[in-house]
Amino acid sequence: MIGIIFGTALLFSTSVYSDGVVGLKVGVGDLEATKQAYTAGSNAYAAETRSKDHEYAAVFAELNIPTVDGLSLGFEIIPFTATITLDNEKEAHTGAEISDYRTLYGQYMFSMANGGVYVKAGYSMGDIGAVSQTGTSSVATPITTVNSQSDSLEGPMIGVGFQSSEFGDGFVARAEATYTEFDDVSVTTTSNGSASVKKTASAELTTFSVSLAKTF
Repeated sequence: MIGIIFGTALLFSTSVYSDGVVGLKVGVGDLEATKQAYTAGSNAYAAETRSKDHEYAAVFAELNIPTVDGLSLGFEIIPFTATITLDNEKEAHTGAEISDYRTLYGQYMFSMANGGVYVKAGYSMGDIGAVSQTGTSSVATPITTVNSQSDSLEGPMIGVGFQSSEFGDGFVARAEATYTEFDDVSVTTTSNGSASVKKTASAELTTFSVSLAKTF
């Protein structure tokens, strides 16, 4: 997948859309999720907010729009899979797996003497799958059964960053911050003998990253 992205960018660099950028990004992302209140049988569960941060890496490619100076269209993908487990996995034994997380965006660069400042906006999406976890408790506990679930995590993204001036062979450095607000995701489960229960949560992602890119 990384090869496809870079190969496509190189192909476009020789076409009529000659100006573009390909790069590698590393950073830290903070995911904050809020579980809505729900009732399972005779038990009521209050709303709860949790957050988790982790390092990540991504590759991206951008093509300048020749008719508008400073405007470009970009595509970014995180070529890794993330597994999110519950804090109380001894009881739940279930988690979620996020894969193929990608973002399509538009970006506008404001040129400066020593580089440029840019703003970007786009749409992010990733695939969600349920995974079973092996419990570590010595006491047998019921396993949560996932009956149905949202199959995608997606929402609008905005960001701002700084790009350095070229420092050799077309290479530039960037520092960037982004914010993504995801649509609600839901899962319907059965556990501990309870009837099917729908659980819904909202989430938002904040990232801070640096990247090395090559312009064409």
